[in-house]
Amino acid sequence: MKILWLVNILLPELSEHLGRTPSVFGGWLTGAMQGIREAGHQLVICTTGSPVGRYEVRGLTYYIVPDDSAEMRAVLDREKPDVVHIYGTEFPQALSMARAADPERLLVTIQGAMTYLQTAVYAGIPEKICRDTWLHKLLRRFHKGGQSMELQKRSYQKRAAIEREVLTRAKYINGGSHWGDVVARSVNPNCTVMSCGLVLRPEFYTELRWDLAVCEKHSIYTLFSYPIKGFHMFLEALRLVVTEYPNTKVYVVSNKLPYRRYTGLKKRIMDLAPDYNWYVQGIVEAYGLQKHLVFLGSLSAKQVRERMLRSHVFVSASSIENQSTSLGEAMILGVPCIASCVGAVQEYIEDGRNGFLYPFSEPYLLADKITTLFTNDELAKQFSENGRARSKSAYDPDQNIQTLLGVYRTMIEKAGK
Repeated sequence: MKILWLVNILLPELSEHLGRTPSVFGGWLTGAMQGIREAGHQLVICTTGSPVGRYEVRGLTYYIVPDDSAEMRAVLDREKPDVVHIYGTEFPQALSMARAADPERLLVTIQGAMTYLQTAVYAGIPEKICRDTWLHKLLRRFHKGGQSMELQKRSYQKRAAIEREVLTRAKYINGGSHWGDVVARSVNPNCTVMSCGLVLRPEFYTELRWDLAVCEKHSIYTLFSYPIKGFHMFLEALRLVVTEYPNTKVYVVSNKLPYRRYTGLKKRIMDLAPDYNWYVQGIVEAYGLQKHLVFLGSLSAKQVRERMLRSHVFVSASSIENQSTSLGEAMILGVPCIASCVGAVQEYIEDGRNGFLYPFSEPYLLADKITTLFTNDELAKQFSENGRARSKSAYDPDQNIQTLLGVYRTMIEKAGK
């Protein structure tokens, strides 16, 4: 088979070829790419950006093209793939490819489910903090920031509109989970759902596993990036945890650190025209949590694995989530996990058996779950064993690659080739 992928990042091999630092995102693509290559199939990978061109790297063909349907069609005419697979539905390049490709040979995989994500993006944040004020507008006019949360939400709404058209054009959709499949059908009732599991980053298929005896006691691993990751709600739980466990340390994977030391007029401006980082910084300072937080920046897969293994608990505090690869990676290493009961998360965690679930809007329950695992070593070990077994099953690389290849074969047969 000849398969063409459209992805929204430069994959590591091409990044290194171009002398760029590889992205820490989209790790599941690397695992699937390796599986398809090892199965002997031809894979062409297309993305948008610069420098525009066609590249041959380690036996794979890569394209970087402008975001334009005519450019996408030119690639399709040249390569003549048996199947086109779009990863991610919310970006303009996905719509360009969906317009260019033959619907009978097009598979779309939902990643963020922007149609519903945009309704939950600022859950738990006061409305007055989200508003796009006159000062935000003034700052943008003079290129001095001014990225209000309301403005960001509007961009999400635009992405949701793109996603709806992409899903409407697609005949075959992979929701990535039962929840994602339901999302797909809610937008396009006429689609054919082709369910395929993800493949995690290769570094997480390892014999290394979490051990209570060697982890850093009372330490937590969590994420801070966009508001949907719920870091602001996690902090509400943390303020309660530290009263009982004052030595608690939280290791935060973040692609941007929130701390900005502004005083005087700059501080006044940020107070009147806040962004999400400033809002988070205010919570941290109000509760005196600075000494409990370690912001790690962006980490490689190996660094993530090592930090997870040294942590006592993993927490996912998202307001909405499809397949959480971070949760899957933590579970497959055996790290005891706690997650908000949103989206597809409940398909992976069975509350009280292989992890804890809690309502996103009730951080005091998250605090209770964390302190329970800090106290109950036997329960932590049970979650470790059962969570590892569940994740190994859900993210079995051989099985998931074969399922994906089976989907491609079915599409080709139905298309008449």
